[in-house]
Amino acid sequence: MKLIEHYLILHTAYKNQKNNDKIETSMSEIMDILDCSRTNVRWVLNQLKEQKWISWNPGRGRGNRSSIYFYLSLIDGIKMYVSEQLAQDHFKEGMEFLQSLSIPTQIHSTLGKYLEGLFGFQTEEGNEAKHILRMPIHRDLITLDPSQISTTYEYHLVGQIYDTLLSMDSSTKQILPHLVLGWDSIDDKSWIFYLRKGIHFHHGRLFTSEDVIYTFQRLFNSYESVFYWIGQYLNSVESSGNHTVVFHFNRPLPFFPNILCSNKASIVPYDVDIKQQVVGTGPFFVQSFSNGKLSIEAFEHYFNKRAWLDRVEIFRFPEELQSSFLYEMTTEDAASIEERDKTIKQDINITQLIIFHTKKSGPQQHPSFRRAIRLALDRNIMINELNLQEVHPADSFLLSYSKKRYFPSHTLSEAQIALKESNYCGETIRMFIHPNRWRENAHWIQSRCHQIGICIELLPLDFNKTLKLLHQAHLIMVDVVFKDESEINLIEPLGNNSLYRQMFTSQENQHLDIFMDQFITGKTTAERLRTWDELIKWFHQQNLILFQFHLKKQYALSSSLQGNFGLKGMTDFYNLWIKPV
Repeated sequence: MKLIEHYLILHTAYKNQKNNDKIETSMSEIMDILDCSRTNVRWVLNQLKEQKWISWNPGRGRGNRSSIYFYLSLIDGIKMYVSEQLAQDHFKEGMEFLQSLSIPTQIHSTLGKYLEGLFGFQTEEGNEAKHILRMPIHRDLITLDPSQISTTYEYHLVGQIYDTLLSMDSSTKQILPHLVLGWDSIDDKSWIFYLRKGIHFHHGRLFTSEDVIYTFQRLFNSYESVFYWIGQYLNSVESSGNHTVVFHFNRPLPFFPNILCSNKASIVPYDVDIKQQVVGTGPFFVQSFSNGKLSIEAFEHYFNKRAWLDRVEIFRFPEELQSSFLYEMTTEDAASIEERDKTIKQDINITQLIIFHTKKSGPQQHPSFRRAIRLALDRNIMINELNLQEVHPADSFLLSYSKKRYFPSHTLSEAQIALKESNYCGETIRMFIHPNRWRENAHWIQSRCHQIGICIELLPLDFNKTLKLLHQAHLIMVDVVFKDESEINLIEPLGNNSLYRQMFTSQENQHLDIFMDQFITGKTTAERLRTWDELIKWFHQQNLILFQFHLKKQYALSSSLQGNFGLKGMTDFYNLWIKPV
C-alpha cells in the first residue's frame, strides 16, 4: 500500500478532528486502523513525519497516551492521491479506494469540482504546447476490434482509430468514397472498388488490396463477427492489383455500400493480430490501452488531414461512484450552466425497453405470459404515476416512429386474463436492471406485475459480464441509443452475436433472419424501410421486446468547442478544436 493511502486511511479514521488539533490515540489503536504490525506502523508514522504530513508524539510511561497532529488536510491529501493515480494510469483503482473510505459528505462536492479541473481540455507545456482532451467513461472498453465491438463507446472510438472504405454524410445520408477513390457495380452482384494510394497504417506499412481481402474474409467468416451473417451472400473477394478489389455475391446486394460505411467494417491490416495490437489507418493511433485507460495520439501521416488535438486520454470512472463524488464532464441540466447563451446544447433520445429471454426455459416462453406483462405495463400509466418528465411512450427503437403510433390503455384485468392463458404457476422471474439507474422504474414494473400475480426478482446488471450471466435472467431492462436513423444503424444491433440474438430461440432468430434478408436485398430505401416496419410489428405481435418510453436528455457543453458532437457529449475527436475565449 502507498504511503498516501496509509495517510488517508488514518486521517479519515479521525475525520471529526480539525487539522493541527491534538488527537490523543495509542499505538495499538493505529495498528487496528492501518491493519499493520507494530513494526510497520512505526515505519509508516516515521515516513509520514518525514513528509511533514503529521507530527507524532508517542506516549511515555503508564497512562500517558500518544498524540498525533495532521498537517496535510484531508481534501489536499485526496487531491494529491487522485492526481498521482491519474498520472500512473491507476485512476479506476484510485477511485475505488476512495469509495472504500469514510470520506465526509461535504468533501464530495469539492472533489467533484477538482475532478472537473483534471478532465476536459488540458494544455501540456513544452517546446511546443500539446492540446489534450481527457475524458472519463463509465464502462469498461472490452475490445477495439471493429468486428466485435458492441457498445456505443467502442463504436465511437473505433471510428477514431480505423477507416472504412466508404463513409456516409450524416445530414444528407449520401454515401461517399473514403479509403477508395470510387466504385462500380454492374448488376449489384459484383462490386469493384478503386483504392487510394499512399495511405499508411499506424505501424508504417502502406494500405493495399490485401488488407481489404483480409478484413472482409475475417468479417464474414468468423462466427464472433457482428457481420458474420452477411457471409452467406459472398462468393469471393479478390484483388486486381494492389489498388483494386472485387466482391462477387451470389445474388444482388444493393445494400452493400451501406455496410461499408459501418465502423464495424473498418479496415484492419493483414499482418497484425488486432486482438494483441490495435493498428488502423485512422486519424489517431493507440499509444496505450488497458482496463483503466486508453490513450490515443494524433497520427502525423493521416491521409486526409492531421487532427488538431494531439492526444486523447480516456479513463475508466466507475459509474457506481459517479453520484458519490458528484462528477459529470457534461451536465444534463443546461440551465445550471452560467451564461447559457455561451453554451452548446445537444439533445439525445434514449429508448428504454424490456427484452424477454425466450431461449431460457420458464413461463416467459409462453406468448400469453409475455402479453400479460405487456398489458400490465401500461406506458401511459407508468409515465403518469412516476411523473416522468420529457418522455414519450415507445413503440419502436426510434422516437420518430413512436410519434406516429396510438397507445391505448389497458387494465390489470385484461393482463390477468392473458396470464391465466399462460398456465403460470407463480414461479419467481428474474429481471436484470441497470445497477445505478432507473431503480424507481424497475420497482414500478415489479409492483405492477405483482398486482396481477407475477413475482419478479430484480438483479443488478453487470454490463461487463452480461452475456456470461445471461442464463440467469428471464428478462432484461436496458436503455438503447441509436446513433442516427441511417439504414445501416437500424440493422447493426440485430446482427450476429447481438444481445437480442443471444436471448431469442433459434426459431425466432430464423424468423429474424428472414427480415434481415429482405432488408439488405431491398432495392430502394423505401422498400427496406417497409421491411423494417414489418420487423417492428413482428416484435409487437410476439411481445419479444416491450418498448417502454423514449427519454430526451439535454447536454450542455462549452461554446469554445468547435466540431462535431456525438452521443452523450462524445465528440468526433478528429474534427474537434478549441476556439480561444
